[in-house]
Amino acid sequence: MRSQLSQRWVAWRQLDGTGMGATVARRKDGTEKNRRTPLPDVARQLFVFSGNECAWSDPNCTTRLVTAENGWVGEIAHIIGAEPTSARHEAWDGKDVDDLRHFSNLMLLCKVHARNIDDKPSRGEFTVEYLRAVKERHEAPYRFGLEQLESEFKDAVAGNIVTPATTMRRYFRWEGVDLDPAEEAEVIALVGKLADRVGTLTRQARQVLALVVKEDEPNCQLIERRLTADSTTLISICEELAGIEAAELYVDEWGEDLPRVVLRGGAVSGIPEMWGQLRMFATSEGIDLNDIIVNLDFSLLD
Repeated sequence: MRSQLSQRWVAWRQLDGTGMGATVARRKDGTEKNRRTPLPDVARQLFVFSGNECAWSDPNCTTRLVTAENGWVGEIAHIIGAEPTSARHEAWDGKDVDDLRHFSNLMLLCKVHARNIDDKPSRGEFTVEYLRAVKERHEAPYRFGLEQLESEFKDAVAGNIVTPATTMRRYFRWEGVDLDPAEEAEVIALVGKLADRVGTLTRQARQVLALVVKEDEPNCQLIERRLTADSTTLISICEELAGIEAAELYVDEWGEDLPRVVLRGGAVSGIPEMWGQLRMFATSEGIDLNDIIVNLDFSLLD
């Protein structure tokens, strides 16, 4: 395990169909290329199971794909090449082009090994079966660790006790907005649903969420400095937060910005900007946001 969170966590931004995931490259004659950008979920899987190291293992390559200086030195390589002249393309059944950018056909390598398996003088040494075995051997420990954490998840949250908000008088007074009783009741009910959803998270996940809200979507280096956890645990936390639509990992596809955790609105649907409101409320009222989010005491809004 490595200590640098920003070097272990790299994930693609969710795209809405207008960005990188929808791009189709063309050859000089105008026909579509077979090689297409990996879908966001596929790219995320590759990074999660990479351990931030090149997958090459004969001999073992420990090149970090995101360096200590936050440079990107990795490449998403095809096992079966996408284009007719590329390495191992003859193994493709020719049916579905999207199979070529499926998770099972891609692996993360350093630039040296990516070139080694594709260059004409050396590509013949590396069969499809051999590369699949390399990929499986490298990813296996990360898959196992994540599965173990997920199997223990229910036990970790069984004892969570949420103290709900009942009047939210303190919050409404701070907000300075006049609501009629029916509108207040609606907001209280929505905050109650939010509290219940946060209550399904493990304590470590709530600590990360509180920090993300406090620091307004910090980069992963800041999270690493503030909170201690091994990389496999942090990957599991990411899955937890995304599971209740509270937050998710984001990395700039061009590698210009540090990976960071961004807030999502699904957990607070119906209350615009609630995460930001909670941050400003806690700051203004001198409340530690950890008491609300980590300790699950939403009665502090009363």
